Amino acid sequence: MPGSSGLPFQLLPPGLSTSEEPFAGDYDIVWSIYIRCNNLQKLRGTHIPALEALIGQPHGGKGWVIDNESYNENRDRSLKRVVAVERLEGPYTEQFLLDFMKRLYSLAPSWNIQARLNPSHPQGVYVCAHFSRETPASEVPAVVDALVELTPAFTGDGQSGRYIGSVNALADT
Repeated sequence: MPGSSGLPFQLLPPGLSTSEEPFAGDYDIVWSIYIRCNNLQKLRGTHIPALEALIGQPHGGKGWVIDNESYNENRDRSLKRVVAVERLEGPYTEQFLLDFMKRLYSLAPSWNIQARLNPSHPQGVYVCAHFSRETPASEVPAVVDALVELTPAFTGDGQSGRYIGSVNALADT
């Protein structure tokens, strides 16, 4: 959702002190992907390896977290959500954005993208990309919806820690 400047809002952790200095810390890529698949064994054995062949292995190869959305009775049971948080050691470089965009476009041909690309901004560079389609392509992985963010890591404690839906996608660096 765009803010008053036309750029996306970025949620900051509570208690984060404001600064006028450019953000110079680490960055995270937060992946949230819905795959149409009827069973977890096929998701783990077929779809996730195909996804990793396209975009690499978030969590340094430690794997994806499969979200348990059983609390939502109205959801489509054939959709499985996988999430991951990947740490990029800062400060920001243009190569972060180039590599990020290459990975996005290897996954899908078109994205809705909103961004703040000013590396001297006190909240850092921020990119939010969303892709969706009604029915997945016939090839694996059968991605129906993806939301991916390149965002500053404000934790500063050597870990990426983001609560995404009903899971905590946590990765050590």
